[in-house]
Amino acid sequence: MTSLPPEPNTTDWAAERYQTLAARLQPISEALCATADLRAGERVLDVACATGNAALAAARRGCAVTAVDLDPGMLAVTRRRSTTEHLPVEVYAGDAQRLPFPDRSFDAVLSAYGAMFAPDAGATARELARVCRPDGRIALANWSPGGVIDEVFAALHRHLPGSPDLTRAVDAWGTAGKLRAIFPAARVTTAARHLDLRSTSREAWSDMFLHSFGPAAPGPADVTGTATALRAGLLRAFGNHTFPDGPGVRIRHAYLEAVITPLR
Repeated sequence: MTSLPPEPNTTDWAAERYQTLAARLQPISEALCATADLRAGERVLDVACATGNAALAAARRGCAVTAVDLDPGMLAVTRRRSTTEHLPVEVYAGDAQRLPFPDRSFDAVLSAYGAMFAPDAGATARELARVCRPDGRIALANWSPGGVIDEVFAALHRHLPGSPDLTRAVDAWGTAGKLRAIFPAARVTTAARHLDLRSTSREAWSDMFLHSFGPAAPGPADVTGTATALRAGLLRAFGNHTFPDGPGVRIRHAYLEAVITPLR
């Protein structure tokens, strides 16, 4: 087990920018912890924690929380948020496909649209189950096929040459049937959920997304052409899920909430 070294003096701006978006998605993690029925004193692991939304949501419920991610910048933001909000979280660097923890270490294992992006879905699922105690629970919030984030990922892949096709992760983790296939020795309960994000306009939300989501930032070689095409693609994607909301709009973000109980 490798503990993250002390936070550097320089800020990882990509992670800080992402937190602008992650802050708006915090309700998904709060709802996930409520569905998992986390109780004070339970040992909880947040896998692929990014900037710590699920970890901090669990800490608010009085759990003993550990967070793990591959990205040192994301972990630095998680640590800063933990300190600022006075919510203790132990932070470690690690891969969701090879978690640096002993078997049966945690009462509950969480991941909010994080572990689903590890390259090997089967290995990741086995690791989530391995570190969860018998009859514990694995609680996941995964983006849904056909939802706005699925369409956004398709736009990114289409307009950014060489970018990964993240829609494959949505397909692999975003339905009850696929989850049951990758967790064959478990009881899987799922529910379709959504979060309506409010903005002054879909244009404003698209611009915020372009600024905040690291893979969406075009490279310096083709800033104008790439940014124009990508922004148009994002506007179409967000527009397909946008509804009037007084003077502004609400943009529906569909996701699948799952509670998985390993059976041993």
